Amino acid sequence: MLVTTDPHDGQTARPMLPLWLPDDPHIYFLTHHSSQKLAHIAGEPCVALIIMRDRSYFVVHGAAHASRDRELIRRLWHPSYRAWFPGGKDDREAAVLQVDIESVNYWEPPRSQFVRVFQAMKAIVTRRGIETPMKTIDGL
Repeated sequence: MLVTTDPHDGQTARPMLPLWLPDDPHIYFLTHHSSQKLAHIAGEPCVALIIMRDRSYFVVHGAAHASRDRELIRRLWHPSYRAWFPGGKDDREAAVLQVDIESVNYWEPPRSQFVRVFQAMKAIVTRRGIETPMKTIDGL
């Protein structure tokens, strides 16, 4: 989910497909040049990305900016994206949203099912909730 801030300081989240390039530290998204998210980012470039993968949860904080760089769009392009951009990689509405990562918060539960069941039983017996500590990576 990509989270942006609107002009009234409200937050809007929407599902987006993150794209990566080899040896590139940014996260990219293809979007429409006239989209509301780009208007939000023009006013407030701070964004958050919420990602869940294999029972791990990540919140990426960063600064975003839009580009209409045709070469970058071509590098990120996949033929299936024609569903959103009928004109293909040269669609006039195609734009790239680049997120410069500033920090990542993440939570990783134990991988072992036995450990998870043991923690749940312990929480029930001791009447103390299970805690999955948040970890942070800064300065990316």
